[in-house]
Amino acid sequence: MSKKEKPCVFQNQLKTIHNIESKINELIQTYGALKGGIPRALFRVQIEPHTATLYNTDSIGKKKVHQGIKEGDYKFSQSDPFWIEASNYHGLSFSSTFNQTRFTLDLLGKFQRNKTRINVAYWILEDSKCIPEDMVFIQDPNNPEHYLLVVTKRMSITTLVQKLTWISQRMSVLNGLRLEVYKP
Repeated sequence: MSKKEKPCVFQNQLKTIHNIESKINELIQTYGALKGGIPRALFRVQIEPHTATLYNTDSIGKKKVHQGIKEGDYKFSQSDPFWIEASNYHGLSFSSTFNQTRFTLDLLGKFQRNKTRINVAYWILEDSKCIPEDMVFIQDPNNPEHYLLVVTKRMSITTLVQKLTWISQRMSVLNGLRLEVYKP
């Protein structure tokens, strides 16, 4: 890539970021918050080839992936690795604002190969019934813009995968806003 092309790519990325910000802020304004303070629009960074809730590789960095679930996202049982333990400190990360989504995009983008596609997926919560049984959103005590989708009851990995697949099928991807990682 020549030096003349880099500013154009950078300008396109800035334009895309502005479009993402506009879409996210529009969704937040439209859907507000549920009773109890949980936002109704939550956002998750999706890096291809993964889905919005599951990973499609055997590992992510140094962490292994079991049936689509990355170690560290959920608390695997030490006595039986086919089970997930309930934990308020382990779960899938979701953002409730553009700033938190942008922070996540910037952070995860640093670790991707050149030209990796990154999307932003979102989920509109209609009511508490749309969250699968034995799962709940918990606000990060250190960051009010960050939420974890946690497991509240011990369950098998297979059950968690089914629930995360169900969630992924109900999430939408912000169309036309695909970012690509460009490294100098």
